[in-house]
Amino acid sequence: MDEAPDMIVKQDISLHDLIVSIVNEAKDAKHDFPMRINCNLPEEELMVNGNEDLLRSIFVNLIDNSFAYSGGRDIFIDYLGKEYGAYLFSFSDNGIGVEEDHLPHLFERFYRVDKGRSRKMGGTGLGLSIVKNSVLIHGGHIEVRNRVDGGLEFVFSIHK
Repeated sequence: MDEAPDMIVKQDISLHDLIVSIVNEAKDAKHDFPMRINCNLPEEELMVNGNEDLLRSIFVNLIDNSFAYSGGRDIFIDYLGKEYGAYLFSFSDNGIGVEEDHLPHLFERFYRVDKGRSRKMGGTGLGLSIVKNSVLIHGGHIEVRNRVDGGLEFVFSIHK
């Protein structure tokens, strides 16, 4: 993704349909710690010209991380509207969050907050790096912060 972003094949994709499909798959999957996925999307298609696999990786990695590490009960996927020709989303959970000093490093390759727990869970520290690069390839930006009420929140955009 880093070396040849112009070689990535893009096509018209409905983000609405893609996200609904991912959420349904996650709800059907067996997890050690079940969480509720609350999805707030508009009825409109939210069409983008993008790569389906990379767009899928954004939501799948965020959901997988929440299931594996958050310790929370709920996941929230919210459409926040349009901004500068891009769709804006919030992805959050109501788990434990992470210590503030880890936040600037979460998107770095191979970075793991809890190295022992990540190895046990099979994590490589690549998921959030893939998320960030997938967002960037789609002309967007991404930020992460701890929620006031607990858990993490990722706010990101995907260019139409």
